Amino acid sequence: MTGQQGYDAIADIYASTFPTAYQFPIERHAVAAFAEVVGDREGVVVDVGCGVGHVTADLVDRGLAALGCDPSAAMLDHARRQYPELTFIESDAGAALSALGPIAAIIARFSLVHLEPASVAHVLGLWSARLTAGTPVLIAFQASDERGAPILFDHAVAPAWRWHPDEFAALLGLNGFHEDWRIVHRDNSYRFPMAHLLVHRALGTALVTG
Repeated sequence: MTGQQGYDAIADIYASTFPTAYQFPIERHAVAAFAEVVGDREGVVVDVGCGVGHVTADLVDRGLAALGCDPSAAMLDHARRQYPELTFIESDAGAALSALGPIAAIIARFSLVHLEPASVAHVLGLWSARLTAGTPVLIAFQASDERGAPILFDHAVAPAWRWHPDEFAALLGLNGFHEDWRIVHRDNSYRFPMAHLLVHRALGTALVTG
């Protein structure tokens, strides 16, 4: 993920502005449904772009063996102070899985949006190559209503792109994942629709890792 310096600079503000895991109830329900799908799968659940660790902690509270990873050292400082009993590693979206044992699932909430679109397929390909068939992955992102190329938007911290859910789902399919369900949520207090896509690692699918 890009934007490490940006999040390092605003970590204190971020932690005070977002003191809880979810801003909207639908987010909590989506993560709860994801946790139910993970169930008792062997391995760890990796929270990619965990920030200050709220969602990682929620997953642990739900009975999952979860750890968080983030490229921002300052954000992880907050996570480790608030949740000293949990595991957090400083890593980006692509490298996060390389040193771990079995992966039960991946969750990436509003973190892949900071990857340039050309890099997203590469990261998904790395994940796909690392995961076993059936492994669930939940991805959340600011969405677009317009089909076509992702749209760069004025994120407050770092460059970010909005994806149409169909376009992101298609890219996931090309990289070995099968869609199980999606939620597209709109709220008057936020300027963009938000999407959650739950997929699982399929078998025998060609990968696009450019």
